[in-house]
Amino acid sequence: MIEFRFPLKIESDRQGGWLLILWEGKEVFDYTTPFRAMLGDIAEALGQDREHDLHLPTYENGEDFVVGTLRVGNALLRTYYEHSLNYLALMNDSEGTLKDVADRIQRSIRCT
Repeated sequence: MIEFRFPLKIESDRQGGWLLILWEGKEVFDYTTPFRAMLGDIAEALGQDREHDLHLPTYENGEDFVVGTLRVGNALLRTYYEHSLNYLALMNDSEGTLKDVADRIQRSIRCT
């Protein structure tokens, strides 16, 4: 079960494109937040294969500011998470793509 503290939010990215922000809800700098597992759950919620459609760099102890990708159909989402602010973001140039992704994720998550 994917669980986030607040409802999903899409906002414009200062660098261009759009961000889907997912706040996990624990304390900042909590390095036990399982962002990798959460991204795998998101891939599965979107009907993707976490082994082939989700690409993250090799895990490093104490990692932070991690960038990856998640292929959803024909769209490539950029992924980013950081423990210092304890959030996960999915990014794409298309707001419509992220709205579709948000709708699909929202059916599989719990927001508290």
